[in-house]
Amino acid sequence: MKKYTIISNEDAPHESYERIAEDFNGTWDGIEMSVDSDDMKLKITSFEYMEGMYVAHLQLHSNTQLIYSNVPNKDRNFVILRIGYSGSYSKKDKFRRFNHDGIFLYNANQLFNIEYPFQISCQWVTIRFPLEAFEFFDEGGDSKFKELLSEKGDWFHYFTLTPKIEGYVNELVKASSNKTKRKFSYFSRALDILGALKEKMEKGEMTKSNIKIHPEDFSSMVLLKDKILSDFTEPPNLNDLSFELGMSISKLNRNFKAVYQLPILQYFNQHRTEETYRQVKYSDKSLTEIADDLGYSHVGHLSRTFKKHFGYAPSSIRGTLQ
Repeated sequence: MKKYTIISNEDAPHESYERIAEDFNGTWDGIEMSVDSDDMKLKITSFEYMEGMYVAHLQLHSNTQLIYSNVPNKDRNFVILRIGYSGSYSKKDKFRRFNHDGIFLYNANQLFNIEYPFQISCQWVTIRFPLEAFEFFDEGGDSKFKELLSEKGDWFHYFTLTPKIEGYVNELVKASSNKTKRKFSYFSRALDILGALKEKMEKGEMTKSNIKIHPEDFSSMVLLKDKILSDFTEPPNLNDLSFELGMSISKLNRNFKAVYQLPILQYFNQHRTEETYRQVKYSDKSLTEIADDLGYSHVGHLSRTFKKHFGYAPSSIRGTLQ
């Protein structure tokens, strides 16, 4: 398997994009990147605002082991917001779904590696900004969100993805094809996302976890999350995963919970239920097809699980596509 490592800093993403385009015979014009080779297919739309704020939508399918290695720039307090977005599930291929991995928020002034999914189509949205850009829009006063962003040292935070923020990300992605207004749309939706995140945090409604495990274990848990959410037809086998990763089941669950706040099986079940909601509401599949595709034993099993989680039957949200 081929391996490609890009060494850069998160506060200068366009420099990285230019190098990747050169190395894979792609194109980069300062806004859009396109790489279409046997090793990698990559599309990026990225805009810079206010001398250091970047908003981007990225789509990747790599046949190469792709690793990003961050080199800190201690001169700036720079923050990264990364939200996963992956795949399509409509028979007509018109609708898209999120990767359900929530929101990663971290500072750029630390050493870390990001290993991207291998031979899996994935998408994500990134919002990068210096702390002074956030302060420009913030009205001041005591703020839990600003306190979090101002933390010293190395930090990663994970947040669950709320429907409201998911909606803003969906709007941003849809705007990518409209070159007349997409730069405006990217900026406005990025501010909406940051505002919604702050609002939830100030109200104490945002569930976060401060990730404090070994960097190699963290990387393993991120890849494990991608693996267990790639196929909802079979629950993850903890014995197999324990053997594969070379750690006990208790350590496996402990590390996974440190990142994603739930043990593996609970996380899988929760996200399968949330995926059920998305497919019921947004796809043109029948409930029988959805039950089969997501590993339910029958439609009744799907309906009971759905109603127990959401408090209403799946039939009540059919045909409500926004």
